Amino acid sequence: MKKKLLIISLFVIICATFAFADAYKDVNKYITQGLSDQNVIKIKELAPELTQQQKESIYRWKKVDTVFPFLENTFLGFGSGSFSQGDTTHGIIFLAGDTLCLGIVGYNILKNGWENFINGISGKGGTSDDMTLAKVGLIAALGLRVYQAIRPFTYAKKYNAKLKDAIGLETKVALVPTSKDGVGMEVSAKISY
Repeated sequence: MKKKLLIISLFVIICATFAFADAYKDVNKYITQGLSDQNVIKIKELAPELTQQQKESIYRWKKVDTVFPFLENTFLGFGSGSFSQGDTTHGIIFLAGDTLCLGIVGYNILKNGWENFINGISGKGGTSDDMTLAKVGLIAALGLRVYQAIRPFTYAKKYNAKLKDAIGLETKVALVPTSKDGVGMEVSAKISY
């Protein structure tokens, strides 16, 4: 009798383990394909089969970080940080914008020479139409670079919130009063996601 119970228990545990492994694998596959509306629906259907540890693991590995995309977009430009983050739409916009601004400024330098370009930008000379176009190109490049520096943070916030919602991971904050050596009161916080 004990052997039968042991065999049945092992069978149930093994089946449950494989069922969770399949759901975990499928959720990872759908996230890797992208968080489209269809994939989010499929992930939400599979999420109840995941344990809390599996959800936290998926979130830790699949969330979008901001440090390197910020540095790439700020110093390299051309949407490189957005592409590495998975934000291809804005990556293409930044690539086209930086290329256009560089083309405008480069055209002006080739046409007028470096010294005339510097003098024209500083207001000491150069033809007015060429210098106006060059100034517009430089101002647009500066504005685009500022937007490129900000974009990784807004994209990561939206993407990570969508990922948390899809896998059913909630943020919980608990404030707990604690006593230190029996004197006074302190408040400690436990934050879990």
